[in-house]
Amino acid sequence: MNLKGVLVDFGYTLAYLNEENVRRHRGGLVSLLTKYGFKVTLDDLNSVLDSTYRNSTKGEVKTVYELWKVILMNLGIPENSILIKELIEFRDQFVATRWKLYDKASLVLPTLKKRYKLALVSNCFVGLSDVLRALNLTDFFDEIILSYEVGVTKPDRRIYLKTLERLRLKPEECVFVSDAISDLEGAREVGLKTILINQGEHSDYEAKDSSFKPDYQCKQISEIIEYL
Repeated sequence: MNLKGVLVDFGYTLAYLNEENVRRHRGGLVSLLTKYGFKVTLDDLNSVLDSTYRNSTKGEVKTVYELWKVILMNLGIPENSILIKELIEFRDQFVATRWKLYDKASLVLPTLKKRYKLALVSNCFVGLSDVLRALNLTDFFDEIILSYEVGVTKPDRRIYLKTLERLRLKPEECVFVSDAISDLEGAREVGLKTILINQGEHSDYEAKDSSFKPDYQCKQISEIIEYL
């Protein structure tokens, strides 16, 4: 295999949510809203946050401030610039701790960078770029393709083609690495090799074919070196 490029997913491929800090963050948000006189339960907040995040991955909002405007609107709370500023400041305290890198993820990336062009390709809402900087990941990648910035999400073939265009590589020269079968289905459609990382909780989620067979599969990101 004449491999020149490696495309990598982020969530549950390189890193996973730190559930304890997510709970702390959301509990703190409820306290902030309560301080401003708004009665919002944690269940209400969780529902609105999760739905707003899902609906914003294609770039419907471009800044964290705009994201919070939408969240408040969905909670039935009028726009308040002072409140939004405080919510963002509180959010910033958790940027580096809500996500945690898998063991050896930070070790395998330098090895890959020496051998190949690297691209990170993620379906995400606005603000993931802050997370990547906080986790010291940005310098490993030649290109970072975030769905909210390019306006398209995996498994839409356009996001893979956009990445290949930026890397200036052909599909047959690259492999896509992800924990999600649906990601790999889209990658294969454009001619990429595929590696499934069996460490996420939802590998079959939204897959067209749950029996999809990747070119290679392993239990953790560090094992992809054995295939490459």
